[in-house]
Amino acid sequence: MDPVVRVSRVPAQPLVPNNKKKTHTRQPHSLALVSGEYFGLIAQRSASPIHLSPVQARGGKLYIGGGGPSSYCPPNIGAENCPSGNSTVFTGGNWTLSMGVVVPGGQQVFVQSDGALGYTLPHSAAIPNGAVLTGFSTTSSPLGEQFGYLNFYDGFLACPAEAQGYQVYGLIPNNTYSNDCLSFSALMAPATSPGAWEY
Repeated sequence: MDPVVRVSRVPAQPLVPNNKKKTHTRQPHSLALVSGEYFGLIAQRSASPIHLSPVQARGGKLYIGGGGPSSYCPPNIGAENCPSGNSTVFTGGNWTLSMGVVVPGGQQVFVQSDGALGYTLPHSAAIPNGAVLTGFSTTSSPLGEQFGYLNFYDGFLACPAEAQGYQVYGLIPNNTYSNDCLSFSALMAPATSPGAWEY
């Protein structure tokens, strides 16, 4: 059995401060990305195996490493009418977060009771029992106004998931996580369009 650690109020590393009084809106004039625009997420955790690796959508979950995203373009739509599907794109980040997709109805990101991040199936709003859709916010980055950070309450964790790389979790107080999990900051990198028809 893996060793576990009880986590309570651990801040994301290295640049996102943990401020319980933080509002869930962007800082005025400091962040060029606005709600409704598209962005990718890059893990930032210096001197770690996940540093500067993209967050990928695979099989209804979010991972760092372990390969590219799983995406789908319906044959009746035609590949020429679908985004490439070779990168994971998000939109929103102001309280809620969605996948950057074309499929009608979209796909919303949720956080399960154990902290695992996932996303809804196409054409469905169903989420697991105990999961939440809210709690996301953005802050500016010292790397330049075209970048920002996506936050979830007390931060994000990346936990080893064998061949899948590292699975992404939202840090939830009083949950236990393996000692091998890494806290990280989620750097928002601008994207120009949806990443896939659906993930």
